[in-house]
Amino acid sequence: AMAGLFQSDAIANLLKAGSCFALLLSLIYSKQYLIDRGLFRPDFIVLTLFALLGQLVLISAANLLTLYLGLELMALSTYGLVAMRHSSGLSSEAAIKYFVLGALASGFLLYGMSMMYGATGSLDINAVLRAISSGKVNHTVLVFGLVFVVAGLAFKLGVVPFHMWIPDVYQGAPTSVTNLIGSAPKLAA
Repeated sequence: AMAGLFQSDAIANLLKAGSCFALLLSLIYSKQYLIDRGLFRPDFIVLTLFALLGQLVLISAANLLTLYLGLELMALSTYGLVAMRHSSGLSSEAAIKYFVLGALASGFLLYGMSMMYGATGSLDINAVLRAISSGKVNHTVLVFGLVFVVAGLAFKLGVVPFHMWIPDVYQGAPTSVTNLIGSAPKLAA
């Protein structure tokens, strides 16, 4: 679909079902917690569904820019979810840290994607693979681009050694949001 930017296959459908199921379990598990604290509001549901939409786009991305759009839609929604407790200074601090470090990771990711484009001449994942297997690429630029892409993705998703933001964000976010950002986005990635 969308001129080859979005693909649907068996593994993508399985991962999408898993992501939806993880989000459903997270919402069922946290409903009473949210009601007790006055956080079960329409904006919570909307942000959660936008995060799910970002995960679904991320799973089915066939192009590096589509992957980036899905990742950012998911990330921007989770930034808002972390800051749901307006009265808590800890929640606001966690959201700001999460946003600033996420913006830094986005810069790494986009810089790496631009280097990969410069080395292979395409942002389409299959075309990048074909260019790499043909051997007609600048390997130095490609390796640096790949390092930046992997670092950006690992930073966004909290993979070791780029996980220094996780304790602060998980501590400051409401428990239901911590449950949500600790489960389905990792599966989508």
